[in-house]
Amino acid sequence: MTPKRTIVVAVAVAVGVAASVLSYVFLNNAQQRAYHNAKLVQAYVIVKAVPPTLNGTAAISGGYIKYQKIPQQFRPTSAVTKLSSIEGKQATAPFAVGQVLVNSMFANASSASNSFSQFIPSGDVAVTASVDQTHGVADFPSPGDKVDLMVTVNNAETLLLQNVTIIADGQTTTSTGSGAGSTTATTVSTSGLYTFAVTPANAERIALSEQEGLGLYMTLVPPHSKAVTIPPVNQGNINSAS
Repeated sequence: MTPKRTIVVAVAVAVGVAASVLSYVFLNNAQQRAYHNAKLVQAYVIVKAVPPTLNGTAAISGGYIKYQKIPQQFRPTSAVTKLSSIEGKQATAPFAVGQVLVNSMFANASSASNSFSQFIPSGDVAVTASVDQTHGVADFPSPGDKVDLMVTVNNAETLLLQNVTIIADGQTTTSTGSGAGSTTATTVSTSGLYTFAVTPANAERIALSEQEGLGLYMTLVPPHSKAVTIPPVNQGNINSAS
């Protein structure tokens, strides 16, 4: 190889390395901006919709769960840290894409027979969101209550969903269908985790709101509350909003 060709090859390799480094820096900075420079931590996240009773081993091998970086505020204290802990267990309910994997999502087969899925109305799925006290009516909402959900889009507060049923608070559940109608008690954990029964499409909207950090905000509504049409509120119309 001639000296001239050697120089050309060396320059091409250097340019390629520089381009790779710049691409990594750009993508990393873009992700940080998307999360408003929040501290990112590792967590296992559902990347393919998990059907009820799916075996944990199959969920792992089938690529239903991936290790991802998420804002620290969105990782629950009960988040799974080792995938081996769900091997051989069954999914206790259907779980939507974007949910962070927590310990209660998979249980032993003997426990799954009386699983959480019994509380989900036909046609709906269960989806969990992390909402702190300020955004979650000071933790007053409880299973069986209905709430409206708001998000911040384009610097405006906007209603995302109305009359959403809470079926679990942390790991406390209550019956929402026919049957004995008695409360099913588990260990109460005021973790700021609320599980809703919604359509699959609305589960995707909640999951995206969580993933994009749109500031999910809950308002508690009375029983039999009717849905209303309310325009988004921003700084320009906040004084005129009614």
